Amino acid sequence: MMILRQDKLMFIKTKKTAGTSIEIALSKHLAQGDFATPFTKEEEEQRAGKQFIVRGSLRLLRERSEGHVRARNPHNGIAVARTYLGDLCDGCFSFCVERNPWDKAVSAFYFWMHQRGYKIFDVGESFHRFCNLQLRFFSDFHLYSENGQLAVDRVLRYESLQSDFNTLMAERGITDVSLGDRRWNSGIRKEYDIGVFYGENFDNANVDIVANVFAAEISEFGYEFPTKESVRPSSA
Repeated sequence: MMILRQDKLMFIKTKKTAGTSIEIALSKHLAQGDFATPFTKEEEEQRAGKQFIVRGSLRLLRERSEGHVRARNPHNGIAVARTYLGDLCDGCFSFCVERNPWDKAVSAFYFWMHQRGYKIFDVGESFHRFCNLQLRFFSDFHLYSENGQLAVDRVLRYESLQSDFNTLMAERGITDVSLGDRRWNSGIRKEYDIGVFYGENFDNANVDIVANVFAAEISEFGYEFPTKESVRPSSA
């Protein structure tokens, strides 16, 4: 999560949607009194000189939440911001990014396995087990909604992120921020045949598991099962 008071902008970071890339891009505007959650060591090098702001953010959220919120969590939602950081986010334009659930599930699977050093011997079996046991962790609708209704001002689409992000920055009068070509935490997932995960006829059990886990996102945004042509093999 990031709050830029001067720019009146609040970003709610969802999972597997280029959130780190967005925060790195916006970090050039981070100033004393703003809010930002920490990156990994390598990622922090991309916003050198801003670490004192991050440390202050952690301290502030810990104190205000009295330990009830994990301050280092990069995926705290809008409810946390409004409850504990209301003075910072008041008047801010809030946004996040969402992604086609069936594509997101594959990206999340590779990320989960990579982070834990798990070897993949049978992709189909491992993905099915992941969908049953861990996939719910990657549903983020609750981060940017309240009582089942959208609580942010705009949800950008991952599939058109570059243009959506540029449009938003232009609207907000921010002319010196760009995502560029690099996507942090990308490259873990390589080019793949979507049929390996969802069946050659796209009719195996994983299709419905994903639909159930991301039912709120599908209902809100009208996501449909992606075609082979619509999958972005170079994305994370």
